[in-house]
Amino acid sequence: MGDFDGTPSFYTSDETFEKYLGQTSYYEALQKNVVELVSHAAPDRILEMGSGTGQTSVRLAEEMPTTGILGIDNRATVTEVSRNNAKKIGVSNLSFETADMTEYVKTVTSLPEMVVLLYSFHHIPDPLDQKVDFLEDCYTALPEGGYVCIAETFLKNDARDTAADRETQIRWANRGVEAFASTFWSALDGIDPAAIEHAQEVGEFSRKHELEAGDNVLTRDDEYLISMKWLVDHAQSVGFDVLLAEPVNAVGDGIVLLRK
Repeated sequence: MGDFDGTPSFYTSDETFEKYLGQTSYYEALQKNVVELVSHAAPDRILEMGSGTGQTSVRLAEEMPTTGILGIDNRATVTEVSRNNAKKIGVSNLSFETADMTEYVKTVTSLPEMVVLLYSFHHIPDPLDQKVDFLEDCYTALPEGGYVCIAETFLKNDARDTAADRETQIRWANRGVEAFASTFWSALDGIDPAAIEHAQEVGEFSRKHELEAGDNVLTRDDEYLISMKWLVDHAQSVGFDVLLAEPVNAVGDGIVLLRK
């Protein structure tokens, strides 16, 4: 199945994604609820920003076969993986492009009725004004009544102090436990020693990776998380109606649905 230690931090192949992040309970729950919310809105077109290997875009395409879907990601190699994935599954209403989402919303003439971000909003780097600019650009380019669905891991609060750091450490310790448990049971395909050892290796890699992500959150190294309250307040300040802002699990994930 590949070298655990050599697995990239970002999930740049189907094998890596499906073995680790794609099998965690929190990713599966977040993706499932995003697909259901978007289906309720029934848009004619969807844009997924930060689409990665295309797993969510593919699920949306399968769920809504008459809806045109575009996924964008700023990594050309990952875009190619997405295209191959869509071709392999045989969905015809889905395409992928290589583009930086913050630049895309500044230059595009108009956005489709539904914009989806799953685990990608937090990659907009500091200063936080850049996230506000992104929200403003989305609001400007969306049609009236258009939606932005942001599915994320959220901080409990936005303070930068010892107490807040401790909350973050506890949250990511819990995410590490959940990462191990959910991927262990997903990977387990027998009760012989080799099968159990393999599942333990998968679970331990997932736990280790989640703890490393928590360290990056604390140092704000490519993991620029915010609280749900911060997102709600700033989305409202640029003109969005907040239709929904709710947790999905107990380890920090939630969904905010905005409408112009």
